[in-house]
Amino acid sequence: MHQSRKTVLITGANRGIGLGLVSKFLAHGHTVIATARNPDGARDLWEFEHTYPGRCRILALDVTDDRSISSFADSLKGQAIDVLINNAGYLATPSGGFADLSEAALIKSFGINTLGPVKVTQALLHNLQAAAAPLLVVISSKMGSLTDNTGGSYYAYRMSKVALNMFVRSFAVDFPDITAVTLHPGWVKTDMGGEMAPTTVEESTTGLFRVIEQMKPIDSGRFIDFHGDDIAW
Repeated sequence: MHQSRKTVLITGANRGIGLGLVSKFLAHGHTVIATARNPDGARDLWEFEHTYPGRCRILALDVTDDRSISSFADSLKGQAIDVLINNAGYLATPSGGFADLSEAALIKSFGINTLGPVKVTQALLHNLQAAAAPLLVVISSKMGSLTDNTGGSYYAYRMSKVALNMFVRSFAVDFPDITAVTLHPGWVKTDMGGEMAPTTVEESTTGLFRVIEQMKPIDSGRFIDFHGDDIAW
């Protein structure tokens, strides 16, 4: 996608990895549509809009609210989207142990981490198909890898990410004209990742941006980390 300027849509863009990706794409000359549940409180995004006039558009989107998704999609009718980055995510509890696992945690985790990206992608399918070389990116996690799970715990989060990864694999098969990839951003120092995380937002988003820039149709269906290496499903 590096060969020309693109329109990039990023969900959950008001903080952490999402905000870092907004910064990267804007700095490299692309146009960004950035979403947040509460745009009025997204001060950093408004600063980007001021710094990059005409290239940063901020829209309200709650990925768990069907009416919000529908209104959001209506506002983008006729707009080709070259890159859709489903970034919004949720970690249910600090430990996620089985004894503490609740139905509410499972429902919320699947609602945000799995159904959210599915519904947003479905709502914007025509926007992607209107682009010359569309790319669907889902920010998932290595914690959604069956092979890598040697630590257990984090049931709601892990289960929701496994389902998300399967969505991307099926989408890649069913829509060969849209390159679809699952990306692992690393364990990142964010509100979700916590202070113990070894990777900074800058390190993660620099790697993610580089990986996204290098994506080709042959990569569709892959599960890749922010260094560009494959992760076992």
